[in-house]
Amino acid sequence: MTIEKIKQKLIDAFPGADIELINTSSMHIGHNARGYHLKTTIKYKGFKGLSLIQQHRLVQDALQDELNGIIHALSIKTMIS
Repeated sequence: MTIEKIKQKLIDAFPGADIELINTSSMHIGHNARGYHLKTTIKYKGFKGLSLIQQHRLVQDALQDELNGIIHALSIKTMIS
């Protein structure tokens, strides 16, 4: 799966959100880690009323299959738009 397909999963899960997804894998060369290291920032009106933990769980749920496979590390920043 490509970074573009991972981003599309986030777009599908958070319609209308402002989503940034950055591949930071090159910063982790030599760590013997397999899989992508990604950083995402999601600004979404649907986060209103949710705790930070709840917001992050929604992101993790959207990428559950990838987090159990091709994503080694995911940094998440969420904001309410």
